Amino acid sequence: MRTQRKRTYVADFETTVYEGQTSTEVWAAAIVEIGTEDVQIFHSIDELFDYILSIPCNTVVYFHNIKFDGEFWIHFLLTRTDFKQCFIQPDPNIAAGFFTEKKFMKSGEFRYSISDKGQWYSITLKYESHYIELRDSLKLLPISVDRMGKSFGTKHQKLSMEYTGYRYPGCVITDEEKHYIANDVLVVKEALEIMFSQGHNSLTIGSCCMQEYKAICPVQNWDTWFPNLYEEPIDKETFGSSSIGKYIRQSYHGGWCYVVDGKQNRKFTNGTTADVNSLYPSMMHSESGNRYPVGMPTFWVGNYIPDEAKQSDKYYFIRIKTQFRLRPGYLPCIQIKNSPCYNSTKWLTNSDRHSRIDGKYHSTYIDLDGNKQPATVTLTLTMTDFELIREHYVLYNTEILDGCYFRTQIGIFDEYIDKYKEIKMHSKGAIREIAKLFLNNLYGKFAASTDSSFKVAYLKEDNSLGYRTIVENEKKPGYIPVGTAITSYARNFTIRAAQKNYHGIHKPGFIYADTDSIHCDLMPEQIEGIKVDDNAFCCWKLESCWDEARFIRQKCYAEHITHENLQPVPSPYWELKCAGMPDNCKQLFLDSMNPDTCRNLDPTEHTPEELDFLSTTRTIDDFTIGLQVPGKLAPKHIPGGILLTPTLYTMRKDVRLI
Repeated sequence: MRTQRKRTYVADFETTVYEGQTSTEVWAAAIVEIGTEDVQIFHSIDELFDYILSIPCNTVVYFHNIKFDGEFWIHFLLTRTDFKQCFIQPDPNIAAGFFTEKKFMKSGEFRYSISDKGQWYSITLKYESHYIELRDSLKLLPISVDRMGKSFGTKHQKLSMEYTGYRYPGCVITDEEKHYIANDVLVVKEALEIMFSQGHNSLTIGSCCMQEYKAICPVQNWDTWFPNLYEEPIDKETFGSSSIGKYIRQSYHGGWCYVVDGKQNRKFTNGTTADVNSLYPSMMHSESGNRYPVGMPTFWVGNYIPDEAKQSDKYYFIRIKTQFRLRPGYLPCIQIKNSPCYNSTKWLTNSDRHSRIDGKYHSTYIDLDGNKQPATVTLTLTMTDFELIREHYVLYNTEILDGCYFRTQIGIFDEYIDKYKEIKMHSKGAIREIAKLFLNNLYGKFAASTDSSFKVAYLKEDNSLGYRTIVENEKKPGYIPVGTAITSYARNFTIRAAQKNYHGIHKPGFIYADTDSIHCDLMPEQIEGIKVDDNAFCCWKLESCWDEARFIRQKCYAEHITHENLQPVPSPYWELKCAGMPDNCKQLFLDSMNPDTCRNLDPTEHTPEELDFLSTTRTIDDFTIGLQVPGKLAPKHIPGGILLTPTLYTMRKDVRLI
């Protein structure tokens, strides 16, 4: 008779990589049980599968980045086992359906959780009377194995191994390869053991944070403060949305990432980079003075703001129709998403619409009936954003359409944040790293939407996996007024600091910001309007000073660091930031700037394309739009799973920001 206790493991695959391959396989797999160091190494996915099935109880197996390993599992289950995915599609001609709930699964069935955006969470199998759940440890510990080992101070550390070479299921696994494979699972195992010892074993770090916060928040307060506003209907014809949650969600935006127009790709000297200490926790704490909306709102309709909404203990959201232009000397802070008339990544200086006919921007446009119309936009804003844009822009042809206001509370996150702030300040290693994760991952859960759209796998004609999307809106959402207010307060904090240091395009001052940092060609003592303290909330840390820098676009810049925390570094170095550019590509570019490094390269450690790239000496001027660097690994779906194929990284003019 099978026992019903649960056992937990960490596993990893090594997959075939060789020139000219048209399919891929698992040639080695490792698994270790939490609480032990007994690593089992197998020669194929089949052997690992048989081993897992032999475990006589419910089982959880973690893979670090199941988006990669999971595709091998699903392909294996669909093509080489009798397991069937328990997806039910009532009408084969309609892209709709659902997975059988876990409790109703039959032996020999499996289901999985892949979001419509391609985020993998888990794969669940039912075998006889028990369940096998393959989870993604990257969702619980969102850091690389290499960083995990270093920051957690694990006994085992990530090693390096040559991935390319002809290998196959059943091939000889050398002692060196076994050592590498074992270390990978042991590092993750040790880190998870520390997490579990702290009571954190939810599917994602965000879920762990919310579970911890709910344990602190009294039940009666939770139910009163954070009702499900997506279940509260409003008149769509009047308010433009069918529920309170959808109405307020239109005010939700992410961080402020901006390079001053006219300062892109110029050389700057003698500057400072300042970072906010724990920006989001700072804004959530009562030290900031920020109050947060709770409960149910009161709505109004008409071109005014009720006096009640303006009271200090209220927080309002407002929908306006307007045109705007940036005031001279001010930084832009309006971004319009989901509109064909505007670039969704650009911070706008005016509301003019771009014409494809003459390539110019115009304050009017011709509608479908041939009538000239003002290029007005409709914006739903937090009161924090509304106050800020009125300072930065001239608003004209403006009408307040409607809005709503909430009563507020202050300090509702203090107990949670104080706990992890204290741990972070007085701990080292794993405990400090966990505290940082808990400080930085709670706020996002409040902004969670109802969107639960997911992907379903199928076999394509070439026997590789394809995916189709099923649209669904059944997820339990967060309390969006708090989620959008947090991000609004955060943008406001950063933008106001940047504005105090902006003195025009041709004068030293603010150049670039990315959510919680400002970069200025000013010496530390010249930066104004910020309170400097290395640890305190709502304060800034002077993270680095540089003697040369270039800011190419959002999420892309280079700084030659001479000081860290105002202390000179022994060897000044270039720090490259570039969204989408892998670390190995950054290192190749840095190596190409150093002829001595290139002369001493081991040719066996680089591909012919990389060696060709390194044969040309570059300068930082080459770090610009159009730069191409070999070595980026792009995922390709082929029979068996995913093959990471070498390709060129190309630095493009724009980057898609979420």
